[in-house]
Amino acid sequence: MLEELQRLQAHLSVLKTKLAHYESENSSLTEDKDSASEQHHAQIVHKNGIITQKQEEIETLTEQLTESRSQFQHLNNDATSLADRYSRLEKSCTDLKNRFQEILAERNELRIIKEKMQNEQRHAQQEIQALQQERERLLQKNEHAKTKVEAIIQRLAILGTAQDQHAQEIQQLAHPTDANEEV
Repeated sequence: MLEELQRLQAHLSVLKTKLAHYESENSSLTEDKDSASEQHHAQIVHKNGIITQKQEEIETLTEQLTESRSQFQHLNNDATSLADRYSRLEKSCTDLKNRFQEILAERNELRIIKEKMQNEQRHAQQEIQALQQERERLLQKNEHAKTKVEAIIQRLAILGTAQDQHAQEIQQLAHPTDANEEV
């Protein structure tokens, strides 16, 4: 029995040593677990902070995207209206260009008509001058003939011959108004 007791005591001392070893190992593991838990909690807090920051960035980017889409839509509308205005201006420019060409053609036609009328006016003035010269010449010729006829009538009247009657007829022919007054 003593042997058994000694064996039991030896087992107990081995068990105590193992228990002390397990307790120290358990406390070491508990410390490791607590340390790991703290690290894990710190990482979770850090990750949650990052997640919150990323969510805020996402919200900011979403707002920017909404604003950018709104600006894009506005710019698209502006581009469409500008394209419409440009096409209207281009059409107006084409119309103005065509009208300008028509006006230039009309101006050229008017220049030709003006030159033609100026030539006609020059010719008409030359004709008028020629007719005036002809008139002057005919008036001078008429005056010259008149003076000759009057001279002949005077000579016949001076002669006092039997041809008095013929002289009076000639005189009446020369001055028909005087003859009408006498009648």
